[in-house]
Amino acid sequence: MKITKFLIFTFLVCLLSCKNDNKNAIDDNQKYVKLLWRNNQFEWIPTSLVVKNKILYFGNLNRDFYAINLESAKVNLKIKTDYNPFYKPLIEHQNLLLTEYANTLMYLDSAGKLKWKINGEINLRYDLSQDENYFYGSVLGNGFSKINKTNGKVIWFLPENSIITQTNQPAFFKNNIYLGLSEYNANLLAINNKNGEIIWKNEYKSFSKITQVKTEKGLLVCLTKDYKSGKILMLNYESGNEIWSKSLNCNLYYEPCIINGNIILSTFDNKIFSFDIENGKTNWTLDLRKDTAETNIINFKENIYFGTMKRNLYSVNLKTGNTNFIQPFYYGILNPIVEDNTIYFPTGGSEIWLLK
Repeated sequence: MKITKFLIFTFLVCLLSCKNDNKNAIDDNQKYVKLLWRNNQFEWIPTSLVVKNKILYFGNLNRDFYAINLESAKVNLKIKTDYNPFYKPLIEHQNLLLTEYANTLMYLDSAGKLKWKINGEINLRYDLSQDENYFYGSVLGNGFSKINKTNGKVIWFLPENSIITQTNQPAFFKNNIYLGLSEYNANLLAINNKNGEIIWKNEYKSFSKITQVKTEKGLLVCLTKDYKSGKILMLNYESGNEIWSKSLNCNLYYEPCIINGNIILSTFDNKIFSFDIENGKTNWTLDLRKDTAETNIINFKENIYFGTMKRNLYSVNLKTGNTNFIQPFYYGILNPIVEDNTIYFPTGGSEIWLLK
């Protein structure tokens, strides 16, 4: 847990405080990108940004929570809350699910009016999620729970001790929920969505951290041990049995890109890998050398895009792994956003850029 907090703190300091020394990167019109808008008053916290239906949601350290138009930066909503902006909000239609610093979960309508609130556990910061007509997350005294959207009442809670063990963002497939638990050992649970009963459990004693992602071929599981060694596996949804696996020091902080039968992900040793989703065979490898990916990898029109520690935006061919261009930025690059056939590049400077 101490390592995780240190890495999050370092990440935020790099994004908000440090800037690229390349003075050519400060102009609003660059070779490959152009500025859409900038508003320094927003002072957004990078970890809070979420987009839905071309509305950008975020919080800052001044207790402000915003909903703005992604294209114009016009403010649709600004409210004062105790929302913790170091963790993402959950957007349901235009309603807001916000976790406060004290781990209270608030459900607000599109105008910011409170519908209900419940007390949560610290794990709510990691496992808050939704699927169809229900919310899910760690409720005080219960641990991971299924929550009624209408009134915030708990429908069932996990018959496993998910309170003292760190949970993660669950994956949903058909009638099951797949939840990872990390402490000294990494564990993966398959849970019946209707009644909360555990269907199967996998324990990975050689690893301490886990993430899991739904794919069309099975459940992709990424494991790491002290960020020095790792493994990826494809599992059968019904049985939890392994379909294929590879040793890989994958970076669990950023979501893999699943596209066109490929799995593309970054590693802690400064590489980007593309694997065949059917068998785990390596398609290509991109070595970033002294740089490392620090955003999700996003697909857009046969290319992938990601930002790096050194504030460079990479455009890479999806099929070959060849680099199309590298664009320096002044501020740290946040997760690229694809909406309505357009890709947007937010930065730690409360600004949005577009491809030329």
